[in-house]
Amino acid sequence: MPYQQLYTIAENTQTMRSRWTEERRQNRIQADWIVAWLRDNGPATIRDIVRALEVAGRDVKAHIIRRALQKSQFIEKTGEIEIEGEVHSQYEFIG
Repeated sequence: MPYQQLYTIAENTQTMRSRWTEERRQNRIQADWIVAWLRDNGPATIRDIVRALEVAGRDVKAHIIRRALQKSQFIEKTGEIEIEGEVHSQYEFIG
């Protein structure tokens, strides 16, 4: 493979990696915002969290909410409540 092609592949890989890293950093910031919101406003359901994200003008992304709720050492599922005939999990900040 000619040197120029190798250089182009390496350059593209670096661009993708830096974009991925920035995206990951933004996702972590968003997840931290959710944890902080739960600290101040919990306990809450996912429905409450989605509403708070929308009011704050933030993106609502399922994988980020999941990361905040399941991977944070400070968030715990504290039970389930029924809202309009549907069962919703309730989460709370426990730190």
